[in-house]
Amino acid sequence: MKLLPLSAFALVFGCAAFTASAQELIGVQEQIDALKEEMIILQRKVYRENNEAPALTAAGQAEVRLGEYDQMIRSMNGKIDEMEHQIAQLNEKLDNINKDTDIRFRLLEGKPIPAAEGNDPLTKKFDTAVAKDAPKAIVGEAVTSNELENLTPQAKELSVQEIYTQGLEALKAGKSAEAEQNFNLILEKHSSDKLAGNAQYWLGEVYYNDKDFTKAAVAFGRGYERYKNSTKGPDCLLKLGLSMAQLGKKNEACLAFTNLPNEFPNVGKSILDKAAKEAQKLGCQ
Repeated sequence: MKLLPLSAFALVFGCAAFTASAQELIGVQEQIDALKEEMIILQRKVYRENNEAPALTAAGQAEVRLGEYDQMIRSMNGKIDEMEHQIAQLNEKLDNINKDTDIRFRLLEGKPIPAAEGNDPLTKKFDTAVAKDAPKAIVGEAVTSNELENLTPQAKELSVQEIYTQGLEALKAGKSAEAEQNFNLILEKHSSDKLAGNAQYWLGEVYYNDKDFTKAAVAFGRGYERYKNSTKGPDCLLKLGLSMAQLGKKNEACLAFTNLPNEFPNVGKSILDKAAKEAQKLGCQ
């Protein structure tokens, strides 16, 4: 069955977020360029004054000025380092918006989500450490090979952003189980995070994509109930209605479609038109 389209509102929001982040990135880069230009001018001034100052009478004043210039240069270097760190964070943010938007467009167009190209997860794992026939000087009397075999490396704790990104990548690659695991992890351990509403919505899309409309209805219902004021609120209510329609529950589906304009009067025209069209299709009163 072909996937039903998502709301244009969500796509417009994603594009707006991308544009805002790109502009912010450009602004930070411009600030860095300006600081570097100021630093070059300052260094030239230091060199010029150092060469032009009288050897004896202005030696003390020149030393004071050099100290002040050195402090200014260090301060500029600190600002540049801070801004370069901001650029790295903005680049990561733009990358995630790209991935999110790509999935939305594919779902909107009813296209299947293809497997990621060239991004297959690493399958090679570290071999278990085994100290077979190792000398006692290395192993020690109290250490056995069986105990060493049970040693495993400590897993790195991922940030919410990293977990969310992995979930989107798994969904894009058609790995439903992995995507479900990542989105559920956010909802279980980081339910108040700013990405929780997005995770709840995409969890519903995982189930809807797999045609498990019962679980999809539950996921979208929770998204509407818990994250109604997020950008995913209107999408969750619309997809809740679509899931109910797939389950043959006309009354519940009609309730979602007909109440959407009242619940979200400022939502984009596309999602309102979609709700009205689905309501008309079901003969909702």
